[in-house]
Amino acid sequence: MIMVTSKIEPLNAGVDPVLEAAKLVFCEMGYRASIDKVAQRAGVARQTIYNRFGSKQALFELTIELCIAEMLAPLAVDEGTVRERLMRFSLSFRARSLDPEGISAHRVLTSEAPRFPDLARRHFELCIERTAKQLALTLEMAMQEGGLIQADAFEAAAYLLDTLSGYDRLKMFFGGEPPDPAGEEAKVERLVDRFLRAYRP
Repeated sequence: MIMVTSKIEPLNAGVDPVLEAAKLVFCEMGYRASIDKVAQRAGVARQTIYNRFGSKQALFELTIELCIAEMLAPLAVDEGTVRERLMRFSLSFRARSLDPEGISAHRVLTSEAPRFPDLARRHFELCIERTAKQLALTLEMAMQEGGLIQADAFEAAAYLLDTLSGYDRLKMFFGGEPPDPAGEEAKVERLVDRFLRAYRP
């Protein structure tokens, strides 16, 4: 059974120029981005950032949490059927996971993983694992309510996440073009319906 009790509460980067700048800069340049670059984008002194966050790694991790919380926010909305909730999440997930700037940052982090193994591990925990666990919690609730068959909720979550972005993300990672935005909603509908055919009673 998946045990995830943390409430999804997206941070509002729009009211914090440092977090907003960090999100933009880290997405553009990955972890190699300097605090000076973030400070310049935010219009604050470099020392101000260190006084608030302590280190570049702490700011980087908080930025990841911000992005993930925004992506997971649709799972916190209880209204609608299982399909409607999965559609909201899936559209948000694909928009985030296939964002060109995010792909660029992921390339940088992947290339630097041997030099920064702890950072790479934390990225996996904060980004990939947290997303899977939160989605698994939603699926497990649907299973308990009878909307989905009883199954391994985490395995089902991993399957849906891979279905939603696996091929397209790899294609973009290696320089391919992103999917046509005009066809995104119809594609997500097909992928969610395929998932539901496998897991509905």
